[in-house]
Amino acid sequence: MTRITTKHVFILTGLLLLFIATEVSAKTINLRFSSPFPTMQTITGKVIKPWIDDINKAGKGKVQIRLYPAGALGKAPEQYDLAEKGIADLAYHLADYTPGRFPMTTVFSLPFMVPSGEKVSAAMWKTFQKEARYREEYSKVKVLALFGHPGGHFHTVKKPIKTIGDFQGVKMRTSNPAISEALKIWGAIPVAMPITETYQSLERSVIDGTVLVWEGMQVFKLNEVCKYGTVADLYTMPMMIVINKDKWESLPADVQDLIEQNSGLELSMAAGAAFDSMEKPFRKKSLEIGMKEILLAPAEKTKMEKSTMPLREKWVQTYTAKGYPAQQIMETALEYISE
Repeated sequence: MTRITTKHVFILTGLLLLFIATEVSAKTINLRFSSPFPTMQTITGKVIKPWIDDINKAGKGKVQIRLYPAGALGKAPEQYDLAEKGIADLAYHLADYTPGRFPMTTVFSLPFMVPSGEKVSAAMWKTFQKEARYREEYSKVKVLALFGHPGGHFHTVKKPIKTIGDFQGVKMRTSNPAISEALKIWGAIPVAMPITETYQSLERSVIDGTVLVWEGMQVFKLNEVCKYGTVADLYTMPMMIVINKDKWESLPADVQDLIEQNSGLELSMAAGAAFDSMEKPFRKKSLEIGMKEILLAPAEKTKMEKSTMPLREKWVQTYTAKGYPAQQIMETALEYISE
């Protein structure tokens, strides 16, 4: 009969502790990434999905992110809350879907603030880094990327938009309050509605047109009902990728480093560039199925832009009165946009 000595006990205890430590270190961290859109949508399919694959591969089993697309965890306006409350770990959210929640971010929702998706995305991230009151809006989460699409255009069913006068009485689906104000200046009737209801509304003449990028025209099949597309480069929609703050702080340092090395300015610009790259093919598809493209005369475009400049002044006055450094943030945004 083998005698168990104190030495044996120490060896067995050591082996047991080593086994437990190995098991703990080998345990995979599982994260849920929520997107309101299907994978055919540009950011979900061409940015988020490859980003997840890259993180999972580089993590070598230590972290595993799973994508829940098409609103599987919640509707589009709920995405930020999903991440903030921990229902999802990460989320892709559009700021304009939650009016009033990101007041300083709306500087990028104003008319004619978008040179391209990539450039406006870089400007968003740099403004976020520089301006403390801008960062304050995101204090309950960890921000991984901020970005927007290239300028949206005017798309109509029956009446082409060639001049400001053509807007008179046109019922146009709007994208945000600032664009609603611009449409009013031109004589149009802005109508707020989810993009998912727009096809039926156009088909039934509830509205006459919509402001949207070419990508959205193809993804939501609005090019099947709209006949005209007037190029305007009017607006962008500020968007974000965020992670739950508690979850972020609970991640091991090496996993945080891995995620941060693949986020920030680089991810923001990649998202904007992805939107840019899809405009030409989606435009082409819309024209191939029968839409007609209208290019505004340079003088008409300039007139349109000048008519909306008071909206920038109004934005500064409104938020200055509420205690924000609005003028400073406007100047910062414009500085980075022009780089």
